[in-house]
Parts: sequence; structure tokens; C-alpha cells
Amino acid sequence: MHEISFKKLRVILLDRDGVINQEPGPILTPEQFIMIPKSSEAVARINAQGWKCFVITNQAAIARGDLNQAVFQEITDKMHHELQKSGARIDGQYFCPHHPDWENGKRLTEPKQCSCRKPGTLMLEQASSEHGFAPDETVFIGDTTTDFAAASGWGTPSIGVRTGCAGQDGKVSIAPDYWTNDLWSAVELLLENTS
Repeated sequence: MHEISFKKLRVILLDRDGVINQEPGPILTPEQFIMIPKSSEAVARINAQGWKCFVITNQAAIARGDLNQAVFQEITDKMHHELQKSGARIDGQYFCPHHPDWENGKRLTEPKQCSCRKPGTLMLEQASSEHGFAPDETVFIGDTTTDFAAASGWGTPSIGVRTGCAGQDGKVSIAPDYWTNDLWSAVELLLENTS
């Protein structure tokens, strides 16, 4: 692991499931959305530091037909409500509703790739374009190898958390630039390395 400077840091990108909330499997109802301990407080610390905070999440359950946009919005509303209890907020959310093997609840005969599904970088690029930040002003905190690969592909450092998949999803052969136990300790690492 090489040393990375966080001196220019002003934006934190977060995966959702397994980083902010528990991930027992796909989150298909608001009732299944349960915050990981201290994640709300960690986001509040991001906010207090003056850093922008965006969620970047794959939501393949939409393509599989297990989740519709209305329920996804209810889950998002619950996330915002839970964050607000700690005085925390997310500045925006970007999600990919695609899956290479599924569309509108039907299995495809030929895989169909998109650019937004992590490890693709389109969601990161879109957030950057809409909010005016660069990869060297950003860090991506995630729990899967696709999170780490998206960060690497876009040229931003990544911090892996041991909640959720803890990098054991086996989708891409890559490690994050740093490992921490959870979102709280990831924010602690950033605070220690920017002061």
C-alpha cells in the first residue's frame, strides 16, 4: 500500500449497502434498511468537515424485477431519515438500475453491459460533472471489489471497509488503497490525514 495525500480532499463517495447500512442481501423494502452502527455519525463528521458526500450504488434488484423505482425511493427516504437523526445528510445519490443478465425482470439471452454499473465509472463521472470536483479531490469508501475497481478506474483512492462484503465478493482482483473496520474508522483515517 502506498501513501496517498488527502490534502486536497473535498468529496467523499460512499457505496450504500454494506457501508452505510447492513447488507444481508439485496435491500428490497424500507424495513430491511438497517443502519450500520455509527455510520450516521460518520456521515455527520463528513458534513462537519465541510466535505460533500455522495452515494454511488449498484441496484441490480431493479433490473431483476425484485425492486421498483417507487420502493427504491422509499428506501432512500428512510436512509435520509436515519441520517437526519444524527444531523447528517447526503448531498446526492447516483444509482445504477442495470444488471448485465437481466432487464425488466426478464433474463437476457445475451449479456448487456452498461457504463454506470460499478466497476464502470459513469456514476463517478456524472457526480463529478454535476458537482464540479476532480478525482484527486475525492476518495471512495466501499466494501466490494467493484467499488475499489471503480475508484481505481476513475483515478481516485479507495478505502475498504470490513462491513458488508469486506472485499470478499470475488468479482474483481483488486484491493483498496486502505482498509478500515467501518465507515466511522474510514472517516477517522481521513480526518487524521488531512489535518
